[in-house]
Amino acid sequence: MGHMHIMELEQRVRERGGRMTGIRKSILEAFLVADRPLLSSDISEAVARNGTLADRTTVYRELKFLVGAGIVSEIGLVGRKRSYELLDGHRHHLVCLGCHSVRSLPFSNHLGEEEARLLRDERFRVLDHSLEFYGYCENCRQ
Repeated sequence: MGHMHIMELEQRVRERGGRMTGIRKSILEAFLVADRPLLSSDISEAVARNGTLADRTTVYRELKFLVGAGIVSEIGLVGRKRSYELLDGHRHHLVCLGCHSVRSLPFSNHLGEEEARLLRDERFRVLDHSLEFYGYCENCRQ
């Protein structure tokens, strides 16, 4: 991730009619430094480390707002608790079937071109896509 900035996210929250509360900012900052999708428990821990007081219900309510506002994406991968990540336009994951770790995958070849082809050839307008690769990470293969 890392190519988004907190100011950008604050603006997105305000554009969607939200206020930038301390808890909201703390949650978004947790996403900005994460290199993988986060479980709600990861988010609660990060918020607590930032010194913001919030119970699990509050964190859950905030995540619901951020998902509804299209700022955060909820991922329900096979055999895994729901996790969340910032919506920055591309969601691709490496999912280990052994330890169930999930890594976000930067994808260089443009699936946007494929989406354009689908619209042209199949008359299908794609609004979003998500791509998961299932297999075994280096640790689980040893």
